Amino acid sequence: MPILALAYLAYVGLGLPDPLPGTVWPEVAPAYGLPNAALGMLLIGGSLGYILAGLLAGRVIGWGGIGLVVAASLAMSGTAALGQGLAPPWAVFVALAVLAGLGSGAVDAGLNAFAAARFAPRHLNWLHGCWGIGATLGPAIAAGLLAAGLGWQAGYLTVAALLILLAGGFLATRHRWDAGAPEAAARISALAVLRNPVARLQLVVFFLYTGFEASAGQWAPTVLAARGAGPAEAALGATIFWGSLAGARILLGFVVDRVGADRLLRLLAPLAVLGALGFAAGVADSAMLVLLAFALAPVYPTLMARTPARLGAAAAVHAVGFQVSAAMAGVMVIPGALGVAADLFGAQAIPWLVAGGVAVLAVLLWRLTLAQGPGHSGS
Repeated sequence: MPILALAYLAYVGLGLPDPLPGTVWPEVAPAYGLPNAALGMLLIGGSLGYILAGLLAGRVIGWGGIGLVVAASLAMSGTAALGQGLAPPWAVFVALAVLAGLGSGAVDAGLNAFAAARFAPRHLNWLHGCWGIGATLGPAIAAGLLAAGLGWQAGYLTVAALLILLAGGFLATRHRWDAGAPEAAARISALAVLRNPVARLQLVVFFLYTGFEASAGQWAPTVLAARGAGPAEAALGATIFWGSLAGARILLGFVVDRVGADRLLRLLAPLAVLGALGFAAGVADSAMLVLLAFALAPVYPTLMARTPARLGAAAAVHAVGFQVSAAMAGVMVIPGALGVAADLFGAQAIPWLVAGGVAVLAVLLWRLTLAQGPGHSGS
């Protein structure tokens, strides 16, 4: 099987457990007697593990190779989901979220650096579209099991089984990655990369993007439940959002190279604001979630793909790792902060805060994609 196809499968596996905390939170919170803000503990724990793994990714991949890291990542995430599906004490549940983050972070950083250096933007969109497929299947599995009358634990246990099966497949094919391992970092310091104002702006964009993307997907079921939806119907909101994100990345992958990566982001930024405002106002909830996800979908993979061209190949080796860490920091901070806001002002405050954040993101995307002028090849 080609390396690219294996990468696609890896991202399906990485996406499976990511939206589960928010999808089943309306059932988990009362089971543990927790406030909405406690969801932030899970997301913070997972993000801390993810950031740590990303920082160590180069060393770990250099020791074991990409294939072994992918297999270990899936196995660790599967073990974490298995443990959470057994409904352990809350402290253990949070610790397992850290384990899941550790299992995902290194492979994410390694695959992004590998793909950004070798593949066109369309392949990065399709790669992350596969993550979206996994992120859609996870909530869909949980929603289906809830509709069948099974508890929230069944969703975690099913995802655990799928991840462990994938881990076995990657373990069997680990040697195929040896020829495609990322090259050693060029002789440029990390500090030199951080002195670049464009690199710093990209870090801010990644922080905001993933923070508000995760907030929209993780909190959609809670918002819909506050609007009167039942557990299965509320969980379906997460499926709609993540499914639209995946579908848009696959669809836009066919046009991004023709339209121009930066130009595409500028065209979609206002639509993201419109979708976020529409969902906040309660206008056609499902349609607005689809629009928001569609407009946000290409931001992460397209900016990753453009990093070598925007910053230079030598700087990109460091920058991609920093961007993955900034992205996970956004997931760690922003959804949890919105959970605090929900406890203070009600769940309906969440979509309005998401809309405000998406508006700021749209402005920064325009500034970033115009930084090198409209005549640049990525325009």
